[in-house]
Amino acid sequence: MKIRTFKHFYKLVTLLIILGTVPVIIVGIFSYWKSSQVIEDHSAQEKIQNVYQIQTNVEQVLKNIDHSVTYFLNSPQTKEIIRYPLSADNFKKYHDIRPELNHLQTVDTGIEDIVLVSLKNDWLINNNGLTYIDEEEKEAILSNYMNLPESSTWIQEEYEEISLNNDAKKSCSHYISLVKKLPFTSAKKTAVASVLVPSCSLTKIMEKKVDSEIYMILDSNNQIIAHSDSDEIGETFKNSQEILADINQEAGQFNRSIDGIDYKVTYQTSRYNHWSYLSLIKMSDLNKQSSSIGWLTFLVCSVLLILSLIISFIGSQRIYQPIRKLHKLASDKFSTKDNQGYSHKNEFELIETHIEQLLDKNVELEGRLQSQVTQLKQFFMIRLLQGKVHKQEITNKLVSYNYPKSWKHLTLFTLEIDGLDQTKYKESDQDLLLFAINNMIEDLFPTDQCFTPVVINHTLVMILLDHFDSMEEYTHYMNEQAQLIQTEIKAVFDLPVSIGISHPFQSLSTAKEAFKEGKEALKYRFKSGAESIIFFENINQNYQLTTPFPTVIKNHLFDAIKVADREKAEQEFDRFFQVLSQKNFHHNHFYIIMTRLLYELIELMQILGIQIKGLDEREFFTEIEHLGTLKEVKRWFKQQIIYPLIDKVEERTESENKSLSDKIIHIIHHEFDTDISLDSIATRLHYNPNYLSSIFQKEMNVSFSEYLIMYRINMAKQWLVNTDISVKDIATKLHYNNSQNFIRSFRKMEGITPGKYRSQHKQAI
Repeated sequence: MKIRTFKHFYKLVTLLIILGTVPVIIVGIFSYWKSSQVIEDHSAQEKIQNVYQIQTNVEQVLKNIDHSVTYFLNSPQTKEIIRYPLSADNFKKYHDIRPELNHLQTVDTGIEDIVLVSLKNDWLINNNGLTYIDEEEKEAILSNYMNLPESSTWIQEEYEEISLNNDAKKSCSHYISLVKKLPFTSAKKTAVASVLVPSCSLTKIMEKKVDSEIYMILDSNNQIIAHSDSDEIGETFKNSQEILADINQEAGQFNRSIDGIDYKVTYQTSRYNHWSYLSLIKMSDLNKQSSSIGWLTFLVCSVLLILSLIISFIGSQRIYQPIRKLHKLASDKFSTKDNQGYSHKNEFELIETHIEQLLDKNVELEGRLQSQVTQLKQFFMIRLLQGKVHKQEITNKLVSYNYPKSWKHLTLFTLEIDGLDQTKYKESDQDLLLFAINNMIEDLFPTDQCFTPVVINHTLVMILLDHFDSMEEYTHYMNEQAQLIQTEIKAVFDLPVSIGISHPFQSLSTAKEAFKEGKEALKYRFKSGAESIIFFENINQNYQLTTPFPTVIKNHLFDAIKVADREKAEQEFDRFFQVLSQKNFHHNHFYIIMTRLLYELIELMQILGIQIKGLDEREFFTEIEHLGTLKEVKRWFKQQIIYPLIDKVEERTESENKSLSDKIIHIIHHEFDTDISLDSIATRLHYNPNYLSSIFQKEMNVSFSEYLIMYRINMAKQWLVNTDISVKDIATKLHYNNSQNFIRSFRKMEGITPGKYRSQHKQAI
């Protein structure tokens, strides 16, 4: 055959390339990801430090202003001047505090004006000097400043809307004002001081690190105090709800998408004035710093990949060399006929095909041999159990079948299924189940402990061997193996099985007798019950030679069946078997008693004239022989014979009782005005009066006499209403001894006398 292209060589090259490149790619990706993560974390920490620095710088300015102004306002001169009205006498005092006001307005603080107002004396001091305030200005000050909740607070105001007369330079559109209500120690505030600082001065403090980064300061009302873009100062932060919802700590950082763009948000909240310091930077800009690392990683990975490709190709050539030789050998050595039809396959498929052919032929030969050996072993065991194998043949078979040749004891197990009535299987499945159990036992016991198990007439038979010197060890071992078999069968098939165990024996030539002992042991399940393990040596051989049939109990059982008393029948039937279980007799006697009971039950059916569907087609006596336990026998008799028989008797009895009750009612309805009684009706119908009474009571739920009285009273009521017959005549027609007896009977049933009943119903008519 012409050698075709070596497809698997290129597959091998591809595999080695994948094995070389995938780890490089994974390591490269991981390295890039990890480096980017480190850079991103570093940048995030840097942003936190920047925001913290901005907060520190801004609050330092604000606190310096606050402390300086507070110190000034707390000075004795300031406290004193607030109390005085505007007059020429006090002008020198006003002139004395002007230097202090000017000193507060230094370049470092950014203060453009300080306004001091006395609402009590209606004057105002600012950079322009001392002036009066009118009522309109006073009302505006009261409304805008004195109503603030805090005695000292920072507020933002648009320059044009500042209520206080001031001399600010208007260097910014918005000003932040430190408003303090005076005096500090009095609950009644009569003056106010306001320090005007342009918001733009705070913006200068926020140094912008990245063009795309946004810094801002928000007050408690989400108004922008300072912004990296001065045009935004004084506006309401439009994304405040989205961002501020995630601000639940004093400082932190989170990612947020705004208008479809991902931002890294860094924040600090101030305990001093509850302002929020924010930094927003695009994630794309934050990650740009890792691009150089990405390119370096890509370059290194590319070099490694090229080296991997070169090494993979050269290595594949050397690794594949033995396969080339094997392919050439397979192509040259096999005949053209064997290779025909494989020219389209690759080298491995060709080699595989020829090896599979060899293995298939080998398996086929082994299978044939093994199948024949297994069948021969089973055939040998069946002949052995039937006593048809000579001693010399036994010796030869032990050698040829590779059976053990030495043992201390041999023990035969017989195994039978304890019925399939209460299992998920059908009777037709029994052969298949025994075959499956037989295979399971073959796998359960090694060949050096057990001879080949076989199935004979629904009985599984196996011979175990042991090497125990002590009989106690032997008995314990055999009992343990029997329990193991029962446990495995229960677990796999969910079936109850019983096991009979023969006497220990030494020679396989006596296996026939051991087989009889095992079967004999299983027959004692009728006493021990299902899932029994019965040793033949434990069977009590001192049984009674004769066992009396419990005739009295049988008669009570039959009497209960005749009257369809199901409960009584069950009690007597259980008593019947209870008596049998107390006797010690041979199992053959037990089956004789069961056969007699079955015969007499069939005879009872014939006497009662009852036919049960399908009864004639059943082989009851054969079925009894296959029942193993007393429980199975009892259940079989109840379900197959007694219950169907009682059902038929009930059907017939109900039909007869209904007919008799209808006849009695007909007689009462037509002869109620005659001297009728249950005895006269019984004589007419040819039945016992007591029997008729019980039948009528059962069908009508009232006694015969009660029903007769009720019907006569109903007729009397009709006569009382529809006729003029006297009460005495009605009593006579209804065969009462006297009218008083009739009246008492009527009053007992209706609650009133016949006369009152007639008068009431006559009036109603």
